[in-house]
Amino acid sequence: MRDHEVADLLDHAVATVELPPGLVGRVVAGSRTRRRRRLLAVGTVAVVAAAGALLLPQVDSLGRNGGRHGGSDVGGAEPGAAADVPTGILGADGRAVTEAQVVAVGRAGTETLVLVTREPRAEERAIGGKAAEVWIAPDGGGARLLHDYLSYDLACINGDAVCAAVRSTGSGLGVAVARRSGGRLYVLVQAPQGRTVEVVADGVPHSLGPAPRGAVTEVVAIEPYDEVQVWASTADGQRYRIPWAPGAVLND
Repeated sequence: MRDHEVADLLDHAVATVELPPGLVGRVVAGSRTRRRRRLLAVGTVAVVAAAGALLLPQVDSLGRNGGRHGGSDVGGAEPGAAADVPTGILGADGRAVTEAQVVAVGRAGTETLVLVTREPRAEERAIGGKAAEVWIAPDGGGARLLHDYLSYDLACINGDAVCAAVRSTGSGLGVAVARRSGGRLYVLVQAPQGRTVEVVADGVPHSLGPAPRGAVTEVVAIEPYDEVQVWASTADGQRYRIPWAPGAVLND
């Protein structure tokens, strides 16, 4: 509203309501003062931002010089392919795990996440459910068991016919785990051979591509169960959601 419009409005109010003398002038003067302050603040921010763009090197959140990278939009981080399985990860028999026992593996910040297959409970196995242990190996530290039983492949999103059809083939849907590490959130996803994976966090897509052995991307979300969706696409272009398993969001 312009100054003269404010004055006209208040003059009209004066005709019907008793207002303090000089109110119109004070309101208009105050409006002009606030506007000058706002313009000055915006101008100062613009100058500082422009100076920063000229003087500072282009460094992303990973400490690398250069422009924007492909893959995830979070801090220029790129989706990570499957990592090597750290030493010290043991199977149910107490022996070092073999490649055949590893469901998925991937780097999450300064840690390596490893999902190791384990025998599902009888009631879950009867309906096609699968289970895994979740191990974590921090850089410079020993591996430890983070979650001893993660059930998955038990359910589809309601009404998702593609999900139900894919699951009924016996090849499985895949599995997803979210890990908070150092204040950041990483998603480790595995999907059977011949499928590609995409993670959508708060509307932002992160393409991981094929992930038969696991792939990791960093995302921004406060409530992963509500804000993060994990999608897989089959070779013929059909798309379905990989449901979050209970306990799939891992926190220290």
